[in-house]
Amino acid sequence: MRSIFPLLLSLFLVSHGSSAVITGACDRDSQCGGGMCCAVSLWIPTLRMCMPMGREGAECHPLSHKVPFFGKRLHHTCPCLPNLSCTVIGPGRAKCLSPYESPEYFL
Repeated sequence: MRSIFPLLLSLFLVSHGSSAVITGACDRDSQCGGGMCCAVSLWIPTLRMCMPMGREGAECHPLSHKVPFFGKRLHHTCPCLPNLSCTVIGPGRAKCLSPYESPEYFL
């Protein structure tokens, strides 16, 4: 009986608490916390998950939209953090880099 009471109490609190995304699954950016976006899962294409925005050196997609994006994202990476830009570094490759350190800046 002693072990059942904490279980019932936790179930009651979960069912009457405010909703939250516990698993990280999402449909829209607004369901994710700050510094995150709702991107397609790399392993399960039908699942969208809250992912962190690209930090310096992270892989990115040059055509990704800013956050919040009100549609459904079609790529598995989030846009770069606001102080970075998605710079193409080779065929089919792009990284989040400071726009001031990009080679095109000095041309």
